[in-house]
Amino acid sequence: MGNLNKDSSNTLYLIVVKEVWDKIVSGEKTIEYRERTDYWDKRINGREYQYMRITNGYGNNTRPYRLYQYTGATRVMKDGVQCYAISIDKSLIVESRDYMDTDICHYSGLPSTSSYQ
Repeated sequence: MGNLNKDSSNTLYLIVVKEVWDKIVSGEKTIEYRERTDYWDKRINGREYQYMRITNGYGNNTRPYRLYQYTGATRVMKDGVQCYAISIDKSLIVESRDYMDTDICHYSGLPSTSSYQ
């Protein structure tokens, strides 16, 4: 976890797949959308966070991540579905590790299938 963020209660956590992560890192994607479901309503609606952490996949602390200043979420319609839109502009990055530190899986000791190298 990031050095600046010791208190997890002030951080919104989002997990994304590799294809989405690559678009975030390239700057092609500047807004992250989450569909308005009961799950995301509980985590976003009426909540205040200082940070948002986006991680590429689940797992240990070697995963790529970006820690952003959280500027809130806006309700929008996307493809006919009500969603939360959250800015992930590069100017909001507080801390990041854009690629995996190693291409070896810490659990199996085998080459990682999600390695970027």
